[in-house]
Amino acid sequence: MMIKNIILGVFLLLFVFGCRNNSSEKKVKNIEDELYGFDQMEEMKDVYYRFPSPDEMLNFIDKKELQFDDVILLPTENAKGYIDSKSQALNLGIYIADLAYITLFQRQKEALIYFTVVYGLSDKLRIASAYDPHMLKRFEDNIKNVDSLKVLTDEAMTYLTDYLVENQKEKTFAIISIGGFVESMYLAFHMADGFNEDNIIIQRISDQKLVLENLIHYSLAYSDDQNVSDALKLLYPIRTVFNEFLTVTQETIVEKTEDGKLIIKGGEKIIITEEQFNKLKEITFKTRKSITENLEN
Repeated sequence: MMIKNIILGVFLLLFVFGCRNNSSEKKVKNIEDELYGFDQMEEMKDVYYRFPSPDEMLNFIDKKELQFDDVILLPTENAKGYIDSKSQALNLGIYIADLAYITLFQRQKEALIYFTVVYGLSDKLRIASAYDPHMLKRFEDNIKNVDSLKVLTDEAMTYLTDYLVENQKEKTFAIISIGGFVESMYLAFHMADGFNEDNIIIQRISDQKLVLENLIHYSLAYSDDQNVSDALKLLYPIRTVFNEFLTVTQETIVEKTEDGKLIIKGGEKIIITEEQFNKLKEITFKTRKSITENLEN
């Protein structure tokens, strides 16, 4: 199976993953009908689903008017309390999103600490071999170099996603991605700081409706695994709220900036009201809490 990176619009760089047809097709269909209200799935052959990594979800944000807030991050000491593989994978996704947030604000010290946690959870899941064996040392050596830190973080996440797909560990990848999606939404809500329909962060939050559909479809291909199936159920309440959103079609306009970049405006736009914003925020925070508080002492 091959993994490709493609650019969608100006801000959103999406990962594209191929899904194989497999013997669990009946299981997938039943879960869809029961939990998500989808139509029956057609045979999956050469079908691709796309959804952003946490880094891609957050990178569009202009951080100039925002303050870094370490209080909203998942405490690193929690990592040792995740014992079962599902909790480890879900919270690995949480920590990866937190690392993306930290890198966005160029916080070198915190980046090293959180990468160490990401590496540690990866080791517990027996996927640490995805990383360059010298990656942690490179982080330590480049702790004061902001540009190198961003490159290293991107490189580490690329290694991880490629390794999981190429080594037929898509079940683990699906669970990690679910955790990363929830945390990316959680962080975006914090950065939005209340409802304002002109806030680009809020529009990006509403756009995650399409991302969520792709993530669910991708994960359903591996829902014969109980851990994937259980992780998918975490997304159901979020999807229910997203289904209340209205989608309108606007005229597509392509503009060119002074530096030669193309800006695409219009097309389909997902409308979110203040009530829906607050409802989605509440269920996202509740879902995040159920993931992060699954601790064993």
